[in-house]
Amino acid sequence: MKKLKAKAEGRENIWVPEKASLIAFIKSRKLKQIHNFIPSGMMILGADHDVESVLKDVEKASRCAVFTDAHANMGHSLALIFGEYEKGDKERLECYDIGKIEREEIEALP
Repeated sequence: MKKLKAKAEGRENIWVPEKASLIAFIKSRKLKQIHNFIPSGMMILGADHDVESVLKDVEKASRCAVFTDAHANMGHSLALIFGEYEKGDKERLECYDIGKIEREEIEALP
């Protein structure tokens, strides 16, 4: 089992992964495609993406988090935020279904 290196975010079941470890973890799952959703005001937009495009999104994201609670985030265990508020950017959240992540799959970093 490939472990995901991540720091506890502070809230229960939310982890901040190292990007390189997250990419390796996603690759180890041998997914054919990854579903995502984008909260967009009164509605939610969703689509399926090829794995390579999601890995590029991980690289571009300013922040990312993974969830070990299967019920959180509508079952989408990866959240990516694009843009940086501190730099005046409008931030955008996208959520991805990379499968359920068990706590035992996380290698907790200090």
